[in-house]
Amino acid sequence: MSYLEQLGVLLGCCVAGDALSLLLRGRLPGNILGLTLLLVLLICGMVKPAHVADTADFLLRNMAILFLPACLGVLDIFADIKTEILGIIAVCALTTLCTAAATALTVHLVCRLQRRAGKEGGA
Repeated sequence: MSYLEQLGVLLGCCVAGDALSLLLRGRLPGNILGLTLLLVLLICGMVKPAHVADTADFLLRNMAILFLPACLGVLDIFADIKTEILGIIAVCALTTLCTAAATALTVHLVCRLQRRAGKEGGA
C-alpha cells in the first residue's frame, strides 16, 4: 500500500474514534477509541500490519515533531505554573517510577507465564 493509503487507514480510525466519542457524549476520548478500533481491526485481520507499517514507522521515527505543540503550550503558560514547578516535577517523577514499576511487573509476570506454559507444553 502507498503511504497515502496507509495514512488514510490510520486517519480513518482516528475519525471513527472521534465520531464514536461524540456519540458517547465525550465519556471516552476519541483518540483512545480510535486506537482501540485500530487494535480490534488488526486482531480481527481486517487490517494487516503491512497495511499501516510504513506510515506508522515514519510517525514513530518523527514523534518528537508531534510533541512540539505541547511543549510550546507549556512555554506559553510557564509564568502561571512557575510557582508550582516543584510539585509538577515531583508528580512527573512519581508517575514515571510507577509506570516503570508496572511495566517491570507486567514483563516479569508474562515471562513467568510463558515459562510455565513452555514447561506444561513440553512435558
